[in-house]
Amino acid sequence: MNLPDNPNQEQIQSKAFPFNITREKELAVFSRLLDQNGSSILSVYGQPGTGKSELMTHYQKEASDRDIVFYLVNAQYSKAEPSAFLQLLLEQMGATNLYISPLEAINMHIQHLEQQGIRFVIAIDSYERFEKLDEWFRQSFLPSLPSSSILIFCGRKKLRESWRASIWYPFITSIELKGFSIGQYDSAFRTLKPELTKLAWQFSIGNPYALSLCVQKLNETQEWNEKDEQKIYRTVVQEWLSELEDDRLLPYIEVASIGHYIQQEKLEVMLDQTISRKDFEALVSLSFFEETESGWQLNTLFQRAMRDDLRRRKPTYYHQLWKRALLYCRSFFKHDRVMDSTEISEFFYLLGEPMMRASLFDHDTLSTYSMTSASSDDWDVVLPYLKSHPTMNEASFDDDQSTKGFKHHVPKSRDKESAYITKEMIESVGIQHVKLLRHRGGKVIGIAFLIPIQSSTLKKLQQSPVTRSYFKRLSYAEEKSILSQDKAAGWVIRYLGVKNVNQMEDRQALLYHLLPLVLTEGILVASTPLPFYQDLLEQFRFSEVHEAMHFDYGPDRPSRTYELDLRNARLPQYLETFAQALGVNLTETPHHPFQFTPREEEVVTLVIQGYSNANLAAELSLSEVTIKKHLSRIYEKTGVKNRTQLTRIMLESK
Repeated sequence: MNLPDNPNQEQIQSKAFPFNITREKELAVFSRLLDQNGSSILSVYGQPGTGKSELMTHYQKEASDRDIVFYLVNAQYSKAEPSAFLQLLLEQMGATNLYISPLEAINMHIQHLEQQGIRFVIAIDSYERFEKLDEWFRQSFLPSLPSSSILIFCGRKKLRESWRASIWYPFITSIELKGFSIGQYDSAFRTLKPELTKLAWQFSIGNPYALSLCVQKLNETQEWNEKDEQKIYRTVVQEWLSELEDDRLLPYIEVASIGHYIQQEKLEVMLDQTISRKDFEALVSLSFFEETESGWQLNTLFQRAMRDDLRRRKPTYYHQLWKRALLYCRSFFKHDRVMDSTEISEFFYLLGEPMMRASLFDHDTLSTYSMTSASSDDWDVVLPYLKSHPTMNEASFDDDQSTKGFKHHVPKSRDKESAYITKEMIESVGIQHVKLLRHRGGKVIGIAFLIPIQSSTLKKLQQSPVTRSYFKRLSYAEEKSILSQDKAAGWVIRYLGVKNVNQMEDRQALLYHLLPLVLTEGILVASTPLPFYQDLLEQFRFSEVHEAMHFDYGPDRPSRTYELDLRNARLPQYLETFAQALGVNLTETPHHPFQFTPREEEVVTLVIQGYSNANLAAELSLSEVTIKKHLSRIYEKTGVKNRTQLTRIMLESK
């Protein structure tokens, strides 16, 4: 992928928003700073495409309306040197003086403004390019400004921690720009049909720049196709990768786009090479990476765009990377090791990458959700779900990769379903067993209530509606086993609820994100009258317990009961079987009889096809020096001396 040069006029026009969405809170912060007389430093930051430069134009207009001079310096195509910054600022001021230094000319111009009683603002856009000048700004430039100055640092990253230890920290106000919710977008732009509005927002995940590209296209054609998606993805990738000074880190970014999380070890396994700590830290310091408890994660929109670009340019290489990521997860499926929910989540995430898109699961949509445990502070969002509310008669959705449609009938009322769950019941088990489904931005849009199967809950499970039909049928040996241990023998998925019952994606996400949290060495039990959830349980290979069918929700609401038995170290086998059902064989080894590594396999395959060292390096995104090292090891393993002998012995061994 080539990095962009200076933008031409067409690129500049493509970044102009075709709709006007104001940032009222952000504008109010700037207005308050203008109302003050003292010094202020404003840090505006956000990932690419969140409208930072657009906000600067609003700030410029606000300052102009108040007769305040606004100098805007764009660091994007400038060297990270004090002299380069000063020259750009001097050009903005129109105060060039050939006989004195730029700093002296700037100071003279500022003194002239002060004498006239004119205030000014200095804004630096794309400040991530100037980060290495932090110390110079703090020690040299800021002290030279008058006490009424306002300085704006606008970039992809928050100001670094070194600012917290400086004398300037009390003067800093920070604003993080994020994407728009569909409500913000829809209320500000109503020229499209509702279905196209939703499509544009889902595709862009609320990113203002990507939204603008979508809206421009839809305004022209009033339709959407795969070619449009590819073009927008390419534009997004090019814009975001402008942050790179060279393409040294590109192979790492490509690998990071496959999977949900990335760690240095995983990256090295997938690339079959050692990565220096310096390179890894440079990688995850890029603005489109975010650190989480489980590792580093790419911005969802950029990940999707990067992954799509890689899949189209290098389909074979893409599939190899995906398979290696799955095999890396497979290494955690050991009978003597307890898998944590993050590892299981990553496994399902990777399976969904190429396989689940054609099923009920839209992986790209589901990846915008997250699930966390509730605490005592969350009762205000939990209790509304426990009250009865009407549902729709019928819900439908279409598979976006085929022409097949699905319809699910849901009864109008489920009063009894929610009446069986009370605050007292949840408190008796522990509110931490309530899982909160959150959409992007952190808003809770669904909950799941889990009951641990253990000695303290068994009697209640045997007596309570919905669960009694299953637990009354337990044998004496099974009861004794549960009562004899303190830890949970499994879980009952007791309640699933979403805020908007008409939102099918929320229902899908609830179960999709719940299961990795509860797939442990135990048994899972779920009972529901809703065909939609029944279908999802069956897709996750739950088995129906026919003798536990019940009518606790009403005589006209037959409720099926399902179980998934993962006791006695069955979890690894279940995960492998689940993968095989989707056409993925995790038991096969990628190694050749010569015990090639995955990377050596790739090199050998391309050598047989006649690739030169230079072509190998270009195809595999490696240096020629690294290619030569791989070939040396391959020659040693096969006992050959050159490419001709290697090709012959490999063809003969087939």
